Amino acid sequence: MFKNILVILFLTVLLITGCSKKQEVKEKVEFQGAREVKVVKAEMADISNYIEFSGKISADEAINVKPAMSGKVVELLVQEGSVVKKGDLLAKLDDTQLQQAKIQYDNMEKNYKRMKELKKTGAIDGATFDEVETGYKVAKSAYEFMQENTHILAPISGVITNRFRKTGEHYDAMMDPMLMRMINLEKVKAVCHVSDADVNDIKKGMKVELMINNSNEQFDGKITFVSPEADMMSGTFAVEMMIKNKNNLLRNNQFARIKILTNTSQNAVVVPQEAVIDGDHVFIIQAEKAVKKIVSLGLENEYEIEITAGINTGDEVVVIGNAGLTEGDKVKVIN
Repeated sequence: MFKNILVILFLTVLLITGCSKKQEVKEKVEFQGAREVKVVKAEMADISNYIEFSGKISADEAINVKPAMSGKVVELLVQEGSVVKKGDLLAKLDDTQLQQAKIQYDNMEKNYKRMKELKKTGAIDGATFDEVETGYKVAKSAYEFMQENTHILAPISGVITNRFRKTGEHYDAMMDPMLMRMINLEKVKAVCHVSDADVNDIKKGMKVELMINNSNEQFDGKITFVSPEADMMSGTFAVEMMIKNKNNLLRNNQFARIKILTNTSQNAVVVPQEAVIDGDHVFIIQAEKAVKKIVSLGLENEYEIEITAGINTGDEVVVIGNAGLTEGDKVKVIN
């Protein structure tokens, strides 16, 4: 009998405790009162479909400075990294032959001018004058050639990236690959390779967006060439694009991530992808309650989607906490 009483008391305690916990949970739910959500405002923006590739950047202008004459390097006026303008003096080679050519040219020029006056008076015949004129032109050409290949001028504006000889060393026009190398990074091009599944969607003139690992900057450009021929080894098609090099951040032979914008809607109502549920509706907030809106969709990409009908710019759209949300639910914004 005593044991039976103990069992009854134990069961009674469990029942009371269970009811107490249920009441506590119920009170807790009632205390919360509203679903916590995060929202963003629907905004007007441009949105694009894009195909993403990896590619490689190269300078639009890259020049190997390679004099056609051999000689001792008398003076180097630039260092690696020097920024120069087209026509700036880069280096001087031994000018012994240049001085000789200059003397020859000056003599031939004087003789040519004298013969030219004599020809006007008929003192010499045309054949004699033609011979003198030819000699003068040959001497002038030889002098200009030696001057060009002794006093080395920058062929483009840009940056010196390499010097292959030092002052006092001998430069061999036949054996040395170059005296120095320079590039212009004001404009760069990028190349990516696309499959036959994508190449028909890519056209000359399409806009591109380019990103690199060491910068958060976005670089804009346009496609300038789509190869009509696939690579024999990879079966892919080369696509070239010109890129605006903001602040000269892009570097020659640097790898990049490239987005080719295949279609764009301008001034569209845009929301994050996670705002759309089941492909046909979103929830907006009105008077601290969830309101279900059936929407029509337009362009989309990895992050955003265009809403062509159903909501307006400025509507507060739920992006977190919308799973399981129903019409009329009380909500609390926790942005």
